[in-house]
Amino acid sequence: MSIEWLDNGLGSKFKNVEDYLALIDGVQLALEEKQFLIRVRAEENLQRARAGKGKEIGALDPTGATVEVERGRVDRYVVLEDHAVDHQGGNPNSALAIELGRNAYDVTLLNAEGETVNKYTVGSMEGLFILTDAADLPHRDGGGAKVKRHVRIRMKKGGGGGRTSIRD
Repeated sequence: MSIEWLDNGLGSKFKNVEDYLALIDGVQLALEEKQFLIRVRAEENLQRARAGKGKEIGALDPTGATVEVERGRVDRYVVLEDHAVDHQGGNPNSALAIELGRNAYDVTLLNAEGETVNKYTVGSMEGLFILTDAADLPHRDGGGAKVKRHVRIRMKKGGGGGRTSIRD
């Protein structure tokens, strides 16, 4: 929305009427209050998910996840982060999988020479919807986070620890 006579009077600090309105003290206070409420609910949901961990084999593991808040120039964010090394090697998508779930995918383990050692399927899991429920948003349809359908994992030569992953 742009009202030319009002936009011209806002000065260079604001791009448009929306920026001006969004940066009013009362609006910013309301955003901070909403962010606080969502964070408290999200932390409660995360604690509940941690308490229920281990009831299913291969279930999503939220033990390394944390709820963080961030602030932009105008907006406020509540973020689920999971940087635990034992969860997919610190993969940033592990928080996405915790929130939205994951689809099933196939894994092929290869030795250092590239020969197949083992093949297995990782089952799909429904998400925990920690942030979605905290913000009273509807659950999205269509399953979990979009991941590759097949993962090949090759062990490093010389047993140097760790492994590399090749996603098809």
